[in-house]
Amino acid sequence: MKSHRHPFRDNSRIVFLTFLLVMLAASPVHAEQLRAKAAIAMDLGTGRILYEQNADEAIPPASLTKVITLYLAYEAMQENRLTYTDTVLVSREAVQAGGSRMSLKPGERVIVRELMKGIAVASGNDACVALAQHLSGGDTTQPFVDAMNKKAHELGMTGTTFKNPNGMPADGQVTTARDMLKLSASYLRRFPQSLTFHSMTSYVHNNHNHHNANRLLNSYDGVDGLKTGFIRASGYNNVVTAKRGDQRVIAVVLGARSPGARAAVSSQLLNMAFSKAKDPGANTLAVLEEKKTRGTLPATLAARAPVQHDAPAPQAVKVASVASVQPISLPPTLPEPKSAPQSPELRAAQRLADAKVSQLALADAEPETSAKANLVQRKTAQGNYAIQESSFQSRQKAEKRARHLVKKGLPVKVVATNLDGKGKFYRVVVGPYANADDARKTREKLLGHGSVTVE
Repeated sequence: MKSHRHPFRDNSRIVFLTFLLVMLAASPVHAEQLRAKAAIAMDLGTGRILYEQNADEAIPPASLTKVITLYLAYEAMQENRLTYTDTVLVSREAVQAGGSRMSLKPGERVIVRELMKGIAVASGNDACVALAQHLSGGDTTQPFVDAMNKKAHELGMTGTTFKNPNGMPADGQVTTARDMLKLSASYLRRFPQSLTFHSMTSYVHNNHNHHNANRLLNSYDGVDGLKTGFIRASGYNNVVTAKRGDQRVIAVVLGARSPGARAAVSSQLLNMAFSKAKDPGANTLAVLEEKKTRGTLPATLAARAPVQHDAPAPQAVKVASVASVQPISLPPTLPEPKSAPQSPELRAAQRLADAKVSQLALADAEPETSAKANLVQRKTAQGNYAIQESSFQSRQKAEKRARHLVKKGLPVKVVATNLDGKGKFYRVVVGPYANADDARKTREKLLGHGSVTVE
C-alpha cells in the first residue's frame, strides 16, 4: 500500500531544520565549558572577545575591587594629588580591616608606594582603607567609594556597584566578568607601569612575608598580573593578563571552586585565548565596547584629595628627577602609543632634565660597575632620597640587574645618562625614599647581603 506524505508536515520539518541551523550558526559554540560561574577573555590589542561564558552574571567582585582602587590612585598621581613618596598615617580603622592584610600598625606612617605594593601583592584590605582615607582627606572612605562608582560608570561598567575600597563582603556589591574586563583593559592601557607591582611574587612589611595569590606568575609563560580575589559569596576570582610576542590577552574568571581550580581554569582560558588570537580567521564573538573616560579624578574625590602645592599644574610640562628621567620600565609591559611630535617647550624641558642627570655624575669618569660595586645615596630634586645601585655601559646588563632587584620588591628604574667624553651609561637606581634613614637601611642591606626584604 502506497503511503502519502502530508505536504504541510514536510514543509514544517524543512522550516524547523532551517531555523535550527540558523540559530546554531548565530550562537557561539565553545569547545569546552569552563568550571567557573563566569568567564571572558579578550585580545587587548584588537579588542576582540575570544571567549565568554555568563559574562553578564552579577557576582561579588571580592578583591578584584582593588584594581579600581589602584586605578584612582594612579589618576590622583596624574593630577599631582599623590606621589609614590607621600606619607600616609595609618588609622585604627584601617588596621581593623578584616581578611587579607599587609600587616599595618595603627599610627604607622607608610609611603604610598609601599601601600600600593601591599594592595597589589598582599591584597591588603588595611592598605586600601589607609589609601582611601588619605585621598578622601579624613577618617572616612565614602568620598573614595563614591569616586569608584563614578569611574565605573564612566567606563561603562553597567552591572557594577562598589560599597568599599577593598572588596570585603557588603550587600549590593556586585560586578560582572564583562565589567571587570572593561576596567582591566582601561587600567592596563592607561597605567602599564602598574604591572611592576602586580608581577611581584612576594612582599614583606613589618617582618611579615606575603605571597602573591596569582599562581600563574610562576607557572604560565607571559603572565605578569593582575589580581585575584575570594569571598564565600563569589568563590575564587581572577583577572589575569599575559603577553606573548606582540599579543597581550586579558582573561577574567569569576566563581571557581578553589585556588587550584582558579589557576587551572585561568590557564585553560588563556590557552584558548592565545590560540584564537593568533588566528585572524577565528570566529570573533564580539568587540568589547569601551567608553573613553574623562581621564580625570571624579569630582567627588578631587574636592577632598590633597594637592601637591610645590608641583606644577596637571597640564604643565614636568621636568623629571634623576629617579625618573628616561626610565626603562621593568618588567616589560604594554607598548606605549606613538607620541605626537614634541613641542619646543617639551624639547627644552627634556634637555634640562638631561642636564640635571649629567650634573649628578659621581665623578668625571664612571667605569662600568657590577652590581653592588658603587652604591651611592643622593637627594633628588623633589627632596627624596635614592640609591645608585650600579652603573653599566650595556643597557641589557642594567635591565637584567634591575629585574633581579624588582623581584626582591624594590622600587627600581634604569636611568640613561650621557657623560662628557665617556659616552652613555645606564644607572640602576633604587628609590626614591621619603627620608635618608629609609634609603640608608636599604643601602646597608644591599651592601651586606645582596638581597633585600622591603620594610
